Amino acid sequence: MRWLEIIVIRQVFFNVIRPIFFTDNVANLSQDVIQILTPSSDYNSLFAEREFKVIWGRQGNDSLIGFDPSTARPGQRQIDLFFGDSVDEEFYQSLGLVGEGLERTPRNWNNRFILGDWQQPYYVDNQPLNFLGLNQFAVIADFKPNLDIIQLHGTSQDYQLVETPFGTGTAIFWREGTAAPDLIAFLPGISGLSLNDRSFQFKGDTPPPGPVLEEVQQIGTAGFDFIFSAIADPEGNIYLAGGTTGSLGGFKIGLRDAWLAKYDSKGNQLWSKQFGTTGVETAWALAKALANDGSNIYVVGDTSGDLANINQGGRDVYLAKFDSDGNQLWIRQFGSSSLDQSFAVATDKSGNIYIAGQSLGDLGEPNKNKGQNFDSKEANQSTVIRTTDSFVTKFDSDGNQLWIEKFGTAELDDFYSIAIDEDGNIFAGGVTTSDFGGENVGGLYDGWLVKLDNDGQLEWIEQFGTPDYDFLWSIDTDSEGNVYATGWTLGDLGGINAGSYDVWIAKYNSNGDRQWIEQFGTSGDDGYGFVFGDIEIDSNDNIFLTGYTDGNLGGPNAGSYDAWVAKYDSDGDRQWIQQFGTPDYDVGSTVTADSAGNLYVTGFTEGSLGDINAGALDSWVAKLDVESGNLQDFSGRADSWREENSFTRVIGTKLNSINEFNVSNPFSTNDALTIGLTEPINNLDFSAENFTSV
Repeated sequence: MRWLEIIVIRQVFFNVIRPIFFTDNVANLSQDVIQILTPSSDYNSLFAEREFKVIWGRQGNDSLIGFDPSTARPGQRQIDLFFGDSVDEEFYQSLGLVGEGLERTPRNWNNRFILGDWQQPYYVDNQPLNFLGLNQFAVIADFKPNLDIIQLHGTSQDYQLVETPFGTGTAIFWREGTAAPDLIAFLPGISGLSLNDRSFQFKGDTPPPGPVLEEVQQIGTAGFDFIFSAIADPEGNIYLAGGTTGSLGGFKIGLRDAWLAKYDSKGNQLWSKQFGTTGVETAWALAKALANDGSNIYVVGDTSGDLANINQGGRDVYLAKFDSDGNQLWIRQFGSSSLDQSFAVATDKSGNIYIAGQSLGDLGEPNKNKGQNFDSKEANQSTVIRTTDSFVTKFDSDGNQLWIEKFGTAELDDFYSIAIDEDGNIFAGGVTTSDFGGENVGGLYDGWLVKLDNDGQLEWIEQFGTPDYDFLWSIDTDSEGNVYATGWTLGDLGGINAGSYDVWIAKYNSNGDRQWIEQFGTSGDDGYGFVFGDIEIDSNDNIFLTGYTDGNLGGPNAGSYDAWVAKYDSDGDRQWIQQFGTPDYDVGSTVTADSAGNLYVTGFTEGSLGDINAGALDSWVAKLDVESGNLQDFSGRADSWREENSFTRVIGTKLNSINEFNVSNPFSTNDALTIGLTEPINNLDFSAENFTSV
């Protein structure tokens, strides 16, 4: 099938590679055509408007996705080019952005390329004009048969492998009945694969069994649903923010919408809001007001559309204020002509709001890196590579921007987290590839932590790292003005590395002096990925962390990646650690504490952790006791309703939890069946077949 190889290569070159490397400015394409993850173990689902994308995992044990199963694209082209691993040093050195001589330990990363879930295969288009599925497929450019896994829907009988001549590659076809084969993926340079070997993982066509932990609240649609931030109010309610590709809090608007919800302390949903444009929106972070308007909340995120005003070009940052009933009071949007993002927001006691983030453009002032130019093969065109500068900006409670301060060098400088102490001092932290005069010892990525006064004037910078990779992901402050930072390391930052990614936590006083640092992990993969992993300091100065592990960090592993949550005291001594999950993929994303001694942890799951899985990726919320770490009920199931009506048991799903539910359990006289659909199926809210009363 030499002709197949020629067609695939032609499609990839003219529709993916050529538009990227022969364009005026790569910086303006990076947010939708080139999706670049962090050097940790990430879960990619950054769906873009483009029909042709490059998804680059960089390094780590990544889960890579380019297809949104909740969006039908009949007759449309979608070609995704995956690069699982590459060496960051070589890339940056080729651009002249970093020097030679970087040291790190070579590692073999295991990537998972997700080409289907239990609901459906991806990249399948049964349109008559779509000959052999050449409109939609993925290209896995650097597949490693002994390490990587391709996840597929159904069973091995649903697929066919076809090797192209001379060992130049392998094509994966979906076979359904008598229909023509449909190409879903091409693996250049790979031969000798078998559908029965470890390179393939089949998800079947039924949801994962469960729930595993009925105390946990699971939230989802047929697509991808994320919780990236959570906060608790004085009344014990909890607010959640994230993103969805489905209809989680209203009708779906764009490729991914921002999502905001409020739950009471028992897990009952009080309201849910979904907002966005026809593009991509996400709510990355939440902050509660600390002034007299303490019932209001602030949401920060990014948008590729005109959410509050005209997009400045690329991706803009937005800040929105909501009251406790979910009514939007105001929204602001700002950015440069390039990529601008924020994952962090905080408030002070005077009602001011602070945002930290990063920009590829001239946000506030010109970018410190003007870009590395490369001549293209076509006249009057060049490729421009820039790196990010970090920023902190301040708004008042009416949404007026008071100031913005930019920090950066000619290299990469990002802020991922922000915190405000009792005196109104500002702390921001993230990662840098430059040298701010700290203890940089030659690693490509170092953590850095800065302190600003309330007017944005720099007071100090602390930079730290090892000869390997070190990331700072989240920070928080205590009642005495100390700041705590956490992240991951591949080196010996706070102890001897246990084997791969380890977690670290450090305490600094208000002068920037490190008080202590702790590092922990297993021989496997432990830490934080892109937008998951968090730190929280409660009113008693207890420290809480959450993240992921594929080892036995806080208990026996359930089968894949598990979530974990740990408690430390202010001296760095661990009080307890809990680990939980399903046989599928589970991670912890954020953690928050209320004033009543409860801890709330959120995360993502591909399994049935607290309820039957609704789609590709669901979110979840767990409630734990602060002192013991034991799970508390946050399921939202109506136990009091069951008792009042003398039901022996309640079988089914919670409100707004699933699109379809098939019942096969035997029923008894005092059983109740509850079904909470997120949306009608074929215009029916409920249908029943073959019910037999007992």
